[in-house]
Amino acid sequence: MTRSRKGDVGRRIIAQFALGAAVAAVLVAGPVSGAGAATSTERSCDPGLPSAAVCATLTVPENRANPSSRAIELPYVVIPASTQPATGTPIVTMAGGPGQTSTDAALALAADPRIGGTRDIVVLGQRGGVDSSNSLDCPAASSAYVNTFTTDDTPSEEMADVGLALKDCLTEFSTAGGDTTAYTKADAAGDVIDLRQVLAYPTWTLYGDSWSTKVMQLVASRDSGGVDAVVLNAFSPVDRDIKGDAYLALSDTLTALSARSDGEYPDLNADLAAAAALFSDEPVNGLMTNPITGKQRYYSLTGSDVVTIVQQALYDPATAAAVPYLLSRLADGDTGALNPFIPIALQHVADTSLGLYWLETCRDEQPFWSADPTVPAAEGSESTDPVPLPVLTYLTAADAICGSLGLPPSPTENRATAPAPQPTLIFASDSDPLISVGAAQSGQAAFPSNQLVIVGANGRAGATADVCAMDQLATWLAAPGAAVQTTCTDGAAAYPLVSADSVHPTSRFASVVTAVDQKNAFELTVPLIFGVFVALWLIGWIIAVLVQTLRREPFGLLLASGIAPVTGAVFLGAVWIVIATTLSAYPGFTLVGVPTILPWLGILLGVGFFGLIPVWRLGGRGSAALAAAATLVWLAMIVWFVWIVVLPS
Repeated sequence: MTRSRKGDVGRRIIAQFALGAAVAAVLVAGPVSGAGAATSTERSCDPGLPSAAVCATLTVPENRANPSSRAIELPYVVIPASTQPATGTPIVTMAGGPGQTSTDAALALAADPRIGGTRDIVVLGQRGGVDSSNSLDCPAASSAYVNTFTTDDTPSEEMADVGLALKDCLTEFSTAGGDTTAYTKADAAGDVIDLRQVLAYPTWTLYGDSWSTKVMQLVASRDSGGVDAVVLNAFSPVDRDIKGDAYLALSDTLTALSARSDGEYPDLNADLAAAAALFSDEPVNGLMTNPITGKQRYYSLTGSDVVTIVQQALYDPATAAAVPYLLSRLADGDTGALNPFIPIALQHVADTSLGLYWLETCRDEQPFWSADPTVPAAEGSESTDPVPLPVLTYLTAADAICGSLGLPPSPTENRATAPAPQPTLIFASDSDPLISVGAAQSGQAAFPSNQLVIVGANGRAGATADVCAMDQLATWLAAPGAAVQTTCTDGAAAYPLVSADSVHPTSRFASVVTAVDQKNAFELTVPLIFGVFVALWLIGWIIAVLVQTLRREPFGLLLASGIAPVTGAVFLGAVWIVIATTLSAYPGFTLVGVPTILPWLGILLGVGFFGLIPVWRLGGRGSAALAAAATLVWLAMIVWFVWIVVLPS
């Protein structure tokens, strides 16, 4: 243990010394780009990072074209190679979307000894992100967007309050000296280039994910000499119509899941269309919690809300595996099945700085994307106007918001790059609900020396989250340009689709799993009281039986009085084993229901309840009090179990 700690301290000292030397070298050398010099200052690291990590802030000009531009600070982390000195070129990465903060990819790369064993891993925060000095986070706009799920107006009408809230945030940002024109992918690319120079890396490898693949494509073109190789996970080329891609990717994902269901869910796109039509004809109401404000509101979900929630659920393979069964229930009219998926979609909103997302989108993407999807008017209809289809609401929000902000579009040259000569490895998932395989293939020409790995999975599977893909990545990084396996097919097996035959449908049990994960004792009051009561009673009963045995006194009735605590304990253990086993194989199973065997375990509760009869017959005040208390606890547990598990919902 002591030797390990000394090693960690030593590696950290080396890394800190290297970082300090690099910063000093840059300070001596002078400005590196634009209106001012980029510099670095070390800072303390957030919890959850490796002990050897070195955290710092990168100071860059906000607007490189403006000599009087203010300086802004961006957080970054360097995870040194586990074996020092590092022998491989460093890898730099960024979060996968504007307004997002994540070190997951960097941590996965660093943790793999084939990659992080010889290379420094660097992750750079976004300008305007919540951790930057110039945060464009706008909780009021995010909250207003969440509240659009509480009305049944058209998506464009619902966005009026969102646009007003964001405009207020941007006005406040500008009043404080901010320049709203300096937040594009091109500006982010400049930050990456500055960071390489500050860290004094002659070259490094770029690792882009989703949105940041666009940033890395620009970096590879504009800092070609500083880039030795490029990895693009969920590659979205800089010139793509991301709105059109999103609808195409959603359709392709559902088609892929249908194909993997062996005929059980033959046409998930038709199921989604049927569900959306059902909600559009009669919006569905219920209770939700706004994750931004923590306040409960009554939702009113339309077809567009359903499409948006389903797309969000398809991001994570664990939840995506339950989506086919969800859609089959929704198409059959079981609208309550959607309830467990609503918090998932809303949490995605809470995890993204929508202020930064929309600002970047309004300049880089929205001016260049297609209109909302429509179908031709029905033959013989009085109106010949195309009929709108349900939409992805966050994209429609961008249309409404960007129109009200009136920001100029990014220069068209930011949507084109010269062919990048570096060896490039591209990953695309055939069930990514945002970026289709076709989108990634369309950008291959920009990287003449490329290989494309198609990952087969249920839901988006990033390169660092798929065992096969990670193997190909490690092999390729060891010799960039080396041939690798072009398809990975074991991802779908890791998260198999939930079969309808295995599910007893109840949307209420999902809240129990969430309460356990969040250690929310209040939501578990009844089962916790039951569990504690059964455990104490079982211990007391065992002691009483042992005492009676040692005294050689008759204990027949006492033995019968143990039916209740024994069956109660068996019930709790059986429920735990069934749920734990199911979730280990199907992590998203309880979003749609419980295993079909679970309601039958309620028989044990019934046996235990009738097992209270011998307790009443024991006589004495103590036994009567125990029997009365047990009766109340058992009845409460039976009612809870019937409501949460047995009754379909």
